[in-house]
Amino acid sequence: MSGIAFMKDKELLEVTPVENIFISQFMPQAPDIAVKAYLYGLMLISAGLQSADEDIAAALGCSDTDVYAAFSYWQTAGLVEIVSNEPFAVRYLNIRNALMKGRVNTAGARYGEFVGKLQKVLGTRILSGSELAKIYDWIEVFGFEQEAAQDIVRRCLDTKGAKVSVAYMDKVAKSIASKGALTHESVAAYFEEEDRLTGGAARILKRWNQSGRVPTEDEIALYEKWTTAWGFDEAGLDLALREMTAAVKPSFKYLDGLLTSWRENGRIDRSAIEADMKKEDMIAELARAALTRAGIKSRPSREHRDRFREWYSDWSMSAELIYLAADIANKKDKPFAYMKMLLDDWHGAGISSVSAAKERYENTKNDPRRTKGGSKRSLTYIHSDVKYTEDDLKRLGISLGEEFYDDEH
Repeated sequence: MSGIAFMKDKELLEVTPVENIFISQFMPQAPDIAVKAYLYGLMLISAGLQSADEDIAAALGCSDTDVYAAFSYWQTAGLVEIVSNEPFAVRYLNIRNALMKGRVNTAGARYGEFVGKLQKVLGTRILSGSELAKIYDWIEVFGFEQEAAQDIVRRCLDTKGAKVSVAYMDKVAKSIASKGALTHESVAAYFEEEDRLTGGAARILKRWNQSGRVPTEDEIALYEKWTTAWGFDEAGLDLALREMTAAVKPSFKYLDGLLTSWRENGRIDRSAIEADMKKEDMIAELARAALTRAGIKSRPSREHRDRFREWYSDWSMSAELIYLAADIANKKDKPFAYMKMLLDDWHGAGISSVSAAKERYENTKNDPRRTKGGSKRSLTYIHSDVKYTEDDLKRLGISLGEEFYDDEH
């Protein structure tokens, strides 16, 4: 390390180049390289040199990083002040005067070995005394192991670059401490899980051709909810992504809605999801075929599929029974509404076979109480003599399927 500058404090000329208090109170517990660097700097100053053209690291038989760590250690202890990093400049302080002004940090001296190891992580970057004090708080206040504190600094440098602020490091440390991860092993596990979540969210973005950006905190939080809290594995998420292929603007919010629906219905593992998807495909095909038989040319809407799911899955009606209702409804003025009326009636009457449905239809199709000329239709429940017009039923909140009338023909 050539070109290092040492500047004399104005009071330094009044004392011995090596103050006795340094020898008695600071030197015994200081790392060897820190003592060597401090004494070497004093030698240059006592010779009246403001800077050294020689390589101080080579003179001491160590690396530049070791020299940085040495003076960072003494700065933390309050004996020197690092004036600048480039060029590297150090001001020596009067120890006795610093003690009287409360500038000496005896706690910093306890972390000599730690500072040396931390400096190897930092490389050529030098932290100020206040910045190091904040990192000491991680150990003294939060309870981090020293190696865990080094892990946090290394992670922040890798993530944000060499100029990452200590304020950001402190934020990360507090977040990790809130999770109870204080040891080297638990911090490593925390970062491993963080990589899993970030990587998983990034893979989803890549599926949507959005790999040019990094996942947001909210997106990572959703991925954590799906995989950690809800138990979806990558195979289940892959099926959900395949289901969203036709989405115009896929998003984490859209995906969250789909996974919420699956979870509410107990579908989390791949086998259950695949079975449900096959069932949904079958219902979609049932709806398509039934609407075609009813003379409806439009594709089944979500509302159509919901109704067919109710008939087939919830009411256990057979496909043949649903097709019968579709065939009867063909050519009717409002075929889907007529289908709905028939199937609701059959369900209410407990009819599950095609033959029973045919018999009931034949017995009621000519009943004057079921249809009446004119624009107003009237319906009668089989076991009641009360007749209701269509307007009466609407006032009672009973739907005749008008929500499906659009684009039926």
